Amino acid sequence: MPYSAFTKPAHGDDHVYGIDGGTDAQLLQTAHRLVDIYLVYLREHETGSDLFDTRELPVSKGSLINAFRVVIATESRSGVRALLVKAGMTLAQFQENIGPRMSFKPASSNDKARDGRWRPDPGQIRRFDHALMRHGEERTRLVRMFRHAADIAEHKPIHDA
Repeated sequence: MPYSAFTKPAHGDDHVYGIDGGTDAQLLQTAHRLVDIYLVYLREHETGSDLFDTRELPVSKGSLINAFRVVIATESRSGVRALLVKAGMTLAQFQENIGPRMSFKPASSNDKARDGRWRPDPGQIRRFDHALMRHGEERTRLVRMFRHAADIAEHKPIHDA
């Protein structure tokens, strides 16, 4: 995705974070700021392996993905790049219009399923299956994007000042 796509806000509050164009240095600074905002969000919210609606994100998912791509592509330390990729991959857990949080933890022994009579609603099963499929597809897409960004960082020339 080109830099121009990174500068176009896709979320109502993105203009607050300075995603409105500028120099390469300003775009890089904005990308770092967005990644920092998301890392703080991850520290403050226990996400585990659950799925969430993109409305839960502090800024648009597209802006965060692009921010991670830019930061990964410009990071010279391989260990930091690996951590950035790992954090960026959690964005796959956020999907459009899935509604309330979907948890992957098994039902507890106190749940209705234990008595053998409770059956999940077929609509819930379809919604969960669809969300799980999209999660897998999104992870595959993000792996490709972030791997490409990491390759750019690994092969960029080093300039000594």
